[in-house]
Amino acid sequence: MFSRPVFSGPGRPARRVVRRRRAVAVPFTPLATTAAIVLLASVLLGGCSSTDSASAVVCVSPGVSDRQVDLGVIYPQTGPASGIFGAVRAGVDARLGAANAAGGIHGRKVVYQWRDDQGTPQTNVAAAHDLVEQQHVFGVIGLSVAGPASTAYLSQAGVPVTGTAYGQYGANAVAVDTPGRFVYEQGGRRAVILQTALSRAVSNSAASYGRSLAAAGVQVLGAITYTDGVDDPAVVGRRIAQTGADTVIGVLAPRDLVTVVDAVRGGGYPLKAVLSASGYDHQLLRTVGPRMAGISIPVFYRPFELGGRGVQAYVDAMRRYAPQVAEPEQDMAVAAYISTDMFLRGLALAGPCPTRSGFQIALRTLNSYDADGLISPISLRSAAGQTSACYSFVQANAAGNGFVVVEPNLCGRELT
Repeated sequence: MFSRPVFSGPGRPARRVVRRRRAVAVPFTPLATTAAIVLLASVLLGGCSSTDSASAVVCVSPGVSDRQVDLGVIYPQTGPASGIFGAVRAGVDARLGAANAAGGIHGRKVVYQWRDDQGTPQTNVAAAHDLVEQQHVFGVIGLSVAGPASTAYLSQAGVPVTGTAYGQYGANAVAVDTPGRFVYEQGGRRAVILQTALSRAVSNSAASYGRSLAAAGVQVLGAITYTDGVDDPAVVGRRIAQTGADTVIGVLAPRDLVTVVDAVRGGGYPLKAVLSASGYDHQLLRTVGPRMAGISIPVFYRPFELGGRGVQAYVDAMRRYAPQVAEPEQDMAVAAYISTDMFLRGLALAGPCPTRSGFQIALRTLNSYDADGLISPISLRSAAGQTSACYSFVQANAAGNGFVVVEPNLCGRELT
């Protein structure tokens, strides 16, 4: 089994850089950092009200009835970041579908309501308030660039949360040097960050990438925004070439990154490295083909190319319970699947009459959570939202018809 990646919580000193390579038959690292994805398990115990208790006979917790448990899901269906999160509900549907087909959790069917936060902090907070105060959900699965905006409210209310945060919101976002190290090893020395416009959370994520690059010795020449249907890809491509960059970091919809990179290459300008914050998507690869060749993506779970029981269970669930997605190999669908699996695990451990506080206490007993083989084992006993400095990197092959695992596990250090 692959050794557990280093976790650096707030206030801890950075640890030495550890590199493990060519261990092909291993599960992948658990988490990407704030430059990409942070897996969150909200196990804070403050703010639980007296109505959160339950007798041995009657379950009185919000969202819990005799037959089902109601959850809330928050993600950006619309807005600048929506292109990254399109497969979120498919991942939730797949994991809940498999669980409910097996009898649910303690005999209860688990269902959900979803809200579109448009990727903005204000809408994210409003969505959380609505789900908790009006819809009375038991807990929340959050998958959004703006997810951290509602963290304080949900924690104070004692509402269980699992999910992912694509880039932390605010000036204190944590970064690691691992993406920068990968770029450096690919030969990159001068980078431009290409990002979505009009999204503060995406800008924060881009800034985390900038810190990572700089820490690894890669010069950041600046950030350039691109909006599909507004900006001319050829013009943006020329702007990138004029900077003298040999690397492009994409913090925007993968299809938009492909469009701009294609324009750069089409202008005869070579690039040594292209790193996309997301885009490990076989359906996208089938669509854009060779135009995606050489683009690398960091992932926080076991790459599909390595196979294994966890990967097979995920693919089977997607095909059965999320048939609307033709290609189940999509990174955001996997993130949503894992986030939902974590919530189901907490519900199961909380017992036949779950309470919010009981759920959170139960999750803190897990010292080796691996999403049934999709990630390397992680401990949920410590504080929520810890980041890992370890990634796997996949890359579209030269023909543009498949991905290869170019780095099964690269570990760096947290930047404080």
